Amino acid sequence: MLTFEGVARLAGRVEASEDYFEFRTHAALSNAQLNELHRATIEIDGRTEGVLVESTDWLNHASDQSQVPNGLRLTLRRNIPTIVSLEDAEY
Repeated sequence: MLTFEGVARLAGRVEASEDYFEFRTHAALSNAQLNELHRATIEIDGRTEGVLVESTDWLNHASDQSQVPNGLRLTLRRNIPTIVSLEDAEY
């Protein structure tokens, strides 16, 4: 699961490398929503990790806009510190 603040959780497939995740989803997001996606939290096998969006690409999308995209690929940089609220922080 991939979670962005202010956006519903996205389900999809993920492939991991040392520094990046490649996340594929069939979620329907507008271009305006995509432009707002920067930091997220990804959960894989019970582990949570902060990520930063490096790029987004429509899958199976024709350049002439005649074909509706059927998916989205997000390239995510790994090991980004997650934001901790002051209420959760330990002093």
